[in-house]
Amino acid sequence: MSLPRCFGVLGDPVAHSRSPAMHAAAFAALDLPHRYLAFHVAAGGLADALAGARALGFGGLNLTLPHKQAALAYMQRLSPAARRIGAVNTVCFAADGLLGDNTDGAGFAAASRSLDPTPVRAAVVLGAGGAALAVVDALVHELLAADGRLLWVSRDLAGLYTLLEARPELAARVEAVDYATLAAAPIDADLLVNCTSVGMAGGPREFPTPLALSGLAAGARVIDAVYPRPAGGLLDQAAALGYRVQDGLPMLLWQGVRALERWLARPLPADAVAAMWAALDGPDPRPR
Repeated sequence: MSLPRCFGVLGDPVAHSRSPAMHAAAFAALDLPHRYLAFHVAAGGLADALAGARALGFGGLNLTLPHKQAALAYMQRLSPAARRIGAVNTVCFAADGLLGDNTDGAGFAAASRSLDPTPVRAAVVLGAGGAALAVVDALVHELLAADGRLLWVSRDLAGLYTLLEARPELAARVEAVDYATLAAAPIDADLLVNCTSVGMAGGPREFPTPLALSGLAAGARVIDAVYPRPAGGLLDQAAALGYRVQDGLPMLLWQGVRALERWLARPLPADAVAAMWAALDGPDPRPR
C-alpha cells in the first residue's frame, strides 16, 4: 500500500472549495491513504507555502485566486499549457524543482465535449481573467472547427488587445470586442461561455449590457464557469430559450481529474472519476 501523502489547494478565500471532497472521493475509490486539504494562503504568503509544502513532502498542490499568475515566478519549469495561458493551477514536485501546469483549459475542453463533442463553429467568451484565458486557449487549440471563429468580450478592450499581442497564436483566430459592440448585433454563435463573476456569490447580477441570447444559433450551448448555478441567472434564461446549458461543476471535475493524473502519473479509472463527480454533484445545489 502507498505511504500517505498530503495534497491541497492554496487560495484566499478557500473555505468554499469543493476540491477536498472531490479528491477525497478519488483517493477512497483508488484505495489510497492520501489526504487533500484546503489551505488559506494570502497573496504575500505563496513563496513560503510552496517551500513548506516541498519540505514536507507534499504530493502536489492546486492553486486558486489570487495565486495562479503569481506562481509563475516560483516555478522551475512550466508545461506548454501553463506557458501559453500564463497561469498555474497545478504544482508538481519534481526532483529538479517545481513544475507548474495548467489543467483549467483541459478541464473546460472535457466539460464542453461532455455537453456536445462536435467542433465549435463560432464561440463567444465573456471576461478577461484567468478562467477566460484558459477557455480561449482550449477553444483555439482543441475545440474550434478549422474555420471556426471566436469573439472575446471584455469591458477592458485595451486589456484584451494587450493579451492577444502577447499570444500571436490566439490573435489569428480571435476578435476582441466590448459589450457595446456585442449588444449591437445578434450573438451568432453556437457556444457562449461566461467567465466573469456575474452570478457568483458576492458578484454583480447583470452584465454591462443585456445579452441578446435569442440570437444564438438553434441548439447552441451556454456554459457558465460559475457554480453553484444561480436561480434565474444566465443558465436558467438560456434553458428557457431551448439552449443546452452547463454550469462550472463539470469544468471543476475535469481539471481536478487532469491534476490528479499528473500527480499520480497514471490515468484515473472510470469509477474514480464517477466518485469525484458524485462528491461534487450530490443534491441540486441551486438556491431555492
